[in-house]
Amino acid sequence: MSLHNKKSRVLAILKDNLKENPPQLVHTTKIAAKMNMNLFELQQILKSMEGMGVIETDPDLQYNLITPKGLLWFKQLGQAAQ
Repeated sequence: MSLHNKKSRVLAILKDNLKENPPQLVHTTKIAAKMNMNLFELQQILKSMEGMGVIETDPDLQYNLITPKGLLWFKQLGQAAQ
């Protein structure tokens, strides 16, 4: 899976979390399990995504949320795929 696809998958997982009432912080290990990915590799991706402003994560990279910018980016990805 390409880096771009991994980032898209992370955003999809975080976006799905918004359906919870109320939305909860998503633990990194939960994302890693859903993606069948090494935790260290995922943490590097999360750092990059936080730098882009599409997610927010805590300093220890344990809990994550999608940002409004991330939602917009995810929506644009969906339109580009059509």
